[in-house]
Amino acid sequence: MRTGDPEQGDSREEAGVVRSASRAPRTWGTSAGFGHCPEWLGRVVDGFSGPWHVPDAAGAPREPYDCVVVAVRTLSDLRRVVPMHRLLPSAGRVRVALAEVPPWATEPIPVSGQSDAWRHLADLRITRTTSGWHLDASFAEPVAAGEVIASVARGLLGTGRHMSQPVIGLAGDHADEWRPGDANATPVELTLPPPERRDAPGCDLLLRLGRDHDHDHDHDRDHDRDHDRDHDRDHDRGRDGGRSRDRAEVRAGGAHIDLGAGRDHADPGPLPPVDEAVINPIGFKRHPTGPLAVLGPDFAVTGGSDVLVRLGPRGELTDVEVARLRDVRGVVIPSCDGAGPAPIRMASGVTAGTAVATVARIVAGLAAAGVPVIARPDAARDAALGPELAEAVAAVGEEDLASDLRREETAIRLRRIALRAHGAVARWRAIAASAGLPVPPEPMVSVLLCTRRPEMIPFAIQQMERQRGVRLELIVGLHGLPAGSVPATSLPVTVVEAPGGLSFGALLNRMAAAASGTFLAKVDDDDWYGPDHLADLLLAQLYSGADLVGSAPEFVYLEPIDVTIRRRVGTERFAPFVAGGTVLITRAMFDAVGGFRPIPRTVDGQLLEAVQAAGGRIYRTHGFNYVLRRRNAREHTWRPPVQSFLTSYEEQWRGLVFNALMEDAPAYGRQK
Repeated sequence: MRTGDPEQGDSREEAGVVRSASRAPRTWGTSAGFGHCPEWLGRVVDGFSGPWHVPDAAGAPREPYDCVVVAVRTLSDLRRVVPMHRLLPSAGRVRVALAEVPPWATEPIPVSGQSDAWRHLADLRITRTTSGWHLDASFAEPVAAGEVIASVARGLLGTGRHMSQPVIGLAGDHADEWRPGDANATPVELTLPPPERRDAPGCDLLLRLGRDHDHDHDHDRDHDRDHDRDHDRDHDRGRDGGRSRDRAEVRAGGAHIDLGAGRDHADPGPLPPVDEAVINPIGFKRHPTGPLAVLGPDFAVTGGSDVLVRLGPRGELTDVEVARLRDVRGVVIPSCDGAGPAPIRMASGVTAGTAVATVARIVAGLAAAGVPVIARPDAARDAALGPELAEAVAAVGEEDLASDLRREETAIRLRRIALRAHGAVARWRAIAASAGLPVPPEPMVSVLLCTRRPEMIPFAIQQMERQRGVRLELIVGLHGLPAGSVPATSLPVTVVEAPGGLSFGALLNRMAAAASGTFLAKVDDDDWYGPDHLADLLLAQLYSGADLVGSAPEFVYLEPIDVTIRRRVGTERFAPFVAGGTVLITRAMFDAVGGFRPIPRTVDGQLLEAVQAAGGRIYRTHGFNYVLRRRNAREHTWRPPVQSFLTSYEEQWRGLVFNALMEDAPAYGRQK
């Protein structure tokens, strides 16, 4: 296939690529995310308007092209292209057009890893467009365009989210939605066995999506694929307006996998996973200015008379739609069953089964993103959501979203459940386990508790005993105290004794050396921690991909004046500062920076600076699991006076007051 491209007409000799003037450059293009807004596609890439191809699992084109163009509407759509990257042809020039990005997104600087493609790089140009980015890379010889796409995705979203094992084969339309961002996936033709890899089976589990047709006049899938090959893949695959559903099943990827009990397949569930790398609370607004929005016909979310966003026909929620909904207090989800005062109206021809699955997917995505939802019970939809999320959604009323504080508590509860039940990493762990594959244990967190106050040790240990949803071990550092100071506990404990003259940082490093966890978490002996403190930090690390995460020091108990305040601190963002008593760092980054500085105080701040200096990323999540106790400044290693906290608060309460997510934290050690 040939296409004229004025921008490609130059020889680009300066980039080391010389093209013959005797023929027009050959360009191959593919796109994702423009199915419900096809008019955008013609404007997103200068000098190229198509035709657009659907990558074919039967194999990438054998002959190299002069240029490959990949146009995606959002980061979510880019991550859908990544598992299919092996199906893209090679080319001497690769252009990536990213139409829209959310405010928190970084620039698309590729992270190459060990890809051979980048050794041949001759020229790289990254340009900011009105709402997105354009990347144009030229190479001295043709390279696999898919490797370039995977590198760009890693650059945009980091490498901290791993979901490459077990190896998954993907067959059927929209299978890419089930394994977003996984460059190790194996695309498979629906009617053929998985292709072999070098000296290994092509995959461990094979996800197959057939079409569950609701109408006799629906087309045969293979006929559709051949007929519409040159159209945008979302537009051509979604042309039935959502009238037919994807039916997913998981089969063994080869003879090395036995599903057990005489089964030939396992059920992966009715909904595609939520891609937590892009559908997450990043950018959450504590003080929204908009009203409650409503999900309306054709999956348009409206606020008053304005259409805020229009979701895809299968309920696809992207990072861009989430960003546009940040200012609403919540989204009301009408019923699908025709009951209630305002049932949702679906497009003509869309069946009840398709509507239910689509709405359930929207609810799960909104909840995972931290956008509160209000929905009356609906048996079919709730079955797709799962009992825990369905119960949590049903418990939300308008009164829960009336105040900013209560709204954020509600949003945190919903997103915890949604991400742990529907997030891609959690879902694939569950799918692998249901298929009989061994699943590695959840990561261990080593909690570093260093103290020189024996009276606070029982209180501090009690805070860790109430942690849930996490595997942890406790490393207690006794700074000038005898070993007998540590009471009995149900937690696995390692005690590290040190003389009082040893610096605080040096003792913390000794404690870290005795730890076995994948993550190290530092806690203080006199602060309060909610029961989901550690689990929420791990969740934030998963969706942010950061090397170090921590909570905001939002809630502070000023003990000398017996007042609790809520400070103005931005949360759910990448930031250089977190509360020192909430630091959770990957073991790899801790070792890379050499641990804590061997100094008596400000060790937390110095660790944050070291992570930034090493090129690491720091993420600050919400502060609802943590209450900082502030005594006299001389009793802390961080020494701002009590009065300084009164200059930047937005709410205050007389006495020691906990938010609802602290769940009756013990007040032990409080001065009367």
